[in-house]
Amino acid sequence: MLETIVVLAVFFILVIFVFIFYSKMSGSNAEIEKEENAHLNAIKIAQKTSFLPELQCSHVNVVTENCIDLLKLAAISDIIKKNEIHYFDMFSFSRITINEIYPDVEELAVLYDKPLEEYSSKIVTNIPISLFNPLNNKNSFGVMIVEVFSK
Repeated sequence: MLETIVVLAVFFILVIFVFIFYSKMSGSNAEIEKEENAHLNAIKIAQKTSFLPELQCSHVNVVTENCIDLLKLAAISDIIKKNEIHYFDMFSFSRITINEIYPDVEELAVLYDKPLEEYSSKIVTNIPISLFNPLNNKNSFGVMIVEVFSK
């Protein structure tokens, strides 16, 4: 009888250790999965921003990849203000800026700006782009900075 009680006690102690180990491992896996989802969300927002038809360069209905028309860029701020809900659904809590790097260095526009006031992480994605000025038919080099905030 005493041997049975000792075997059961050892068995339950082992079960408790396995349960503690499993709960710690699943907790760390949940953190890793949460971080992966935040990165996937940031990539999704960066891709949506790169392929906005409101900004893309086109000539005779042929779209140029990774190109932003500067005239369209100047006009999009009014469009975003009028359709805030639509763009919030697309970009969530993020900040999207477009900077020219060559030949001049300057910030051209803040495309979208809805950051969280208190955030736990910020993921920044830099996308190289071509900036086309249709007035003088010249290109310059720029970068689109997509910052995604999460709690």
